[in-house]
Amino acid sequence: MTTLFSVCIVISLALDAAVLFAAERWRRRIAIGLTGVLVLVWIFLAVALVQIAMRTESPLIPAAGVQRPGLVKSAGREALVVLASLGGPAVLATFLGALAIHGSRRRRPRPGYMERLK
Repeated sequence: MTTLFSVCIVISLALDAAVLFAAERWRRRIAIGLTGVLVLVWIFLAVALVQIAMRTESPLIPAAGVQRPGLVKSAGREALVVLASLGGPAVLATFLGALAIHGSRRRRPRPGYMERLK
């Protein structure tokens, strides 16, 4: 899943540039595609975190029932590191995507001097 996560982030960066430099008639379609890819980024991030949590859950509860509090702290720290390392690029890609979509909107001209006097 982390591979799909990485591919979606690269695709979102390419679509960011495409939204800004595309012709007017293509911008809306590319922006919709960019939004879909960013949703997939967050879904793949959630799936990757769940998979990592499931991997670390099994050693936390041994069959003999022996308590190991150091292992729980270590797994929590590992989950935070993974969240930061995968969540940072996801937040950055989402921020850049939002800026690209906002920057590509058609600007309406401001009313001229005579129209403001009315």
